[in-house]
Amino acid sequence: MEKRMRKTAIIVLAVITLPIIIPPAYSHPYWFKEGAYIKYAMKMPDNPEKNEVNIFMIWPRLLPKGAYEQIKDVYEGNGSLFKIDNRSMISLFVTGDSYLSFEVFNVTNKSALVRVTLELNNVSVRPGATLPCLVLSKVLRLNLTDMIYYEEDGTPIGPPTFFINPADPPKKGDYLLTPTFLKKYDLKGDDIVITNASFTWMEGKILHAHYGDFIPPYLFVESKGAYVIDDLTRGGGHTIITELVYEPDTGVLITTIFADMTSELTSLGVIGAIALDRANSRKLYELIDKGKDDKEWYGQGFNLYDTNVKFPDYGTKHSPSTPLKYFFALALLILIIAFVWNERRWRR
Repeated sequence: MEKRMRKTAIIVLAVITLPIIIPPAYSHPYWFKEGAYIKYAMKMPDNPEKNEVNIFMIWPRLLPKGAYEQIKDVYEGNGSLFKIDNRSMISLFVTGDSYLSFEVFNVTNKSALVRVTLELNNVSVRPGATLPCLVLSKVLRLNLTDMIYYEEDGTPIGPPTFFINPADPPKKGDYLLTPTFLKKYDLKGDDIVITNASFTWMEGKILHAHYGDFIPPYLFVESKGAYVIDDLTRGGGHTIITELVYEPDTGVLITTIFADMTSELTSLGVIGAIALDRANSRKLYELIDKGKDDKEWYGQGFNLYDTNVKFPDYGTKHSPSTPLKYFFALALLILIIAFVWNERRWRR
């Protein structure tokens, strides 16, 4: 009887614990459904200084049609000597706020549509030619089986970057953009892959974003060192750095550090950026000057600004983040089994 009770106890504990240990068999987080939206901002201070300007490098062939015509009219208008030749990038100088948003709709069992919109304010296309507002927007089809965006002709673009699956986070060597997509648009250079993924970024520091404050651990994903040719006429190019910071429970991107090329931004035409949240950067510099950066940090890239995704309660009852949750549950199960096994041996 006693043996049977111990055996029953082990089975019950295993049934309770295993669902916590084994990640659920889905490819996207629970909140990814019709109507979900996430918006990011790079804010400018009220009185920006001369050097507080953001630069977005644009590959004309990838621009949405309406934006292409808008830029072309300003870039080539009024007797300008500048011409768009689709073989070299254009640099946009932005002195206003920038917003990047994602809207999820038409979700089925196999796919979803994601509207990606980049809004740039006070944009200098060339000296003396300025647009008050430039909007780049496209609808991307996301395959929910392999979690890759595809173009209408079936060309794979790359995985989403505004969120990851918490149960299956990105790994070193994963593509941020597929070679097939880059080749299609004559973006020659190195493969753009993840070079580092870890939970050690800003350990112990509160992260301030426009949406609110976040606590560690964070998932830090980096792609560093790729080289892309941005001028086919002379063979010149630039190095690509992309650094992304995620909230591990939801998988939502909190902030970017650098965001030169990602699947969503590059699908809109962005192949490089020298850009910061200048308002947050000022706050960070003040924090560092006061020696208070050991406990808190300000996001300096595209910072989470608005969303209808519900985040965990970060009070004292906050449970460990997803990867740690699995570790603690596994450790608990191993301890229980070891205890019962040792007790059984001792009784013998």
